Amino acid sequence: MKENLPIFVYILATALATFAVRALPYYAKFLNKLPPFVSRAMRLLPIAALGPLVFPGVILDFSPAWYAGLAGIGASFLIAYTKGGMVFPILISIVVTYLALLL
Repeated sequence: MKENLPIFVYILATALATFAVRALPYYAKFLNKLPPFVSRAMRLLPIAALGPLVFPGVILDFSPAWYAGLAGIGASFLIAYTKGGMVFPILISIVVTYLALLL
């Protein structure tokens, strides 16, 4: 049981940090009084953070067939740009990546 204690502590600390970041907008009153530019930047920040997290993984996960991940991202971008939404571009990205891996 002693060996599992540090892992449990890490999991608990991570859960508390994640909760704190997600709960902050509900309890912080100063976020309603931000200038328009800062407010817009705060709304777009999660989207901007996804790029550096997802894009390298797409290329590195499919090392022998790196073009499959790029094809999936390209198809998803085109569908999201023209149609909008989130579910349909994700489904298209999965299908295109799978078909590119079959080639």
